[in-house]
Amino acid sequence: METKVMRFITMVLRLGVGGLFVWAGVLKALDPMAFLKSIENYQILPHAVALVAAFYLPYLEIFCGLGVIFKRLYAGALAILGCLTLVFLAALLSAWARGLDIDCGCFGLGDGKAHYGVALARDLALLAAIGFLEAVRNFRQSESHRNH
Repeated sequence: METKVMRFITMVLRLGVGGLFVWAGVLKALDPMAFLKSIENYQILPHAVALVAAFYLPYLEIFCGLGVIFKRLYAGALAILGCLTLVFLAALLSAWARGLDIDCGCFGLGDGKAHYGVALARDLALLAAIGFLEAVRNFRQSESHRNH
C-alpha cells in the first residue's frame, strides 16, 4: 500500500523529470543549428547523423517529457528518457576523458566551457529519478496484478 508521501514524491519527480526534458527539448528545438554545433563538439557522430539528431532529439525529449508529465505511454516515455540519459552520460564521459573543453549543450544556456562535474551530477541525479519512477511503476503494476 502506497502512502500519501510516496505518491507526492512520485508526482514531484514525475513533473520535475518531465518538465526538465520538455524545457531542454524546447530550447533545442528553438535553435537546432546551435544544438547541432553542441552535438558536433563531442566529436563522436558524423555530420549527417548529428544533423538528424539535432532536428529529431528535441522533439523526442518534448514528447517523452509530456508523456511522463501526463502519464500517457508512460512506460515507454520513461524507458526512452532513461536511455537518452545514459547516452548523454556516455557522451559526457567520453568528452571529459578526451579532454574536450565543451559545454554540454543540454539547455542552450551554457557559457561554452566544460562544467563536467555539474553536468555529471545532474545527469546521475536525473537517471536516479527516472530509475525511481520506473521502480514505482513496476511496484504499482505488480500490486495491480496481485489484486486481480
